[in-house]
Amino acid sequence: MKILYLHGLGSSGQSSTVQGLKAAGFEVVAPDYKPQHFTESLQQLAALVEAEQPDILVGTSMGGYYALKLNERFGLKTLVVNACFDPATLLRHYLQAPAMDYVTNQPILFDQTMLDAFEAVMITGNTCAQPRAIVGTRDDVIDPSAQRQFCRQQGIEWHDVDWGHRVEDIPLLIQQIERVIQLPG
Repeated sequence: MKILYLHGLGSSGQSSTVQGLKAAGFEVVAPDYKPQHFTESLQQLAALVEAEQPDILVGTSMGGYYALKLNERFGLKTLVVNACFDPATLLRHYLQAPAMDYVTNQPILFDQTMLDAFEAVMITGNTCAQPRAIVGTRDDVIDPSAQRQFCRQQGIEWHDVDWGHRVEDIPLLIQQIERVIQLPG
């Protein structure tokens, strides 16, 4: 099984989640990209989907947003973790206090034009491609109740876990990935 894993804002394709999935024996394609730049990132990631033909998209936080956007376009099986489902709104506070890039230890600067570029997520309802979500009940970055509300509105099934914003249990993540892979389609 080939996983296309999409990291969150300030992270990289070498994250601990990627390392955990690889250690468990999965083939993982995990690109470095700049999630704060919508058009550039979506083009890069769409080209990667076409080239790699993954079996499933897995994304955390901003990577979850891009996984949902790629799901719209390609209809691939998708699992998102604490997805930043509305970057234009959820990232607005970074206009005042920049986010940190944990790879470079430099601030990630945002402006209103960058936020305005993000498109809304519009799940089509195709049950074969219907994404699934993991919601960390201790997430202090993206409000878990807002994540659940988004899932309800979009018809996305979710699973609550006792995690903060980051993946805290690779075996549980793998269990959820395998569950999504086994869905028809």
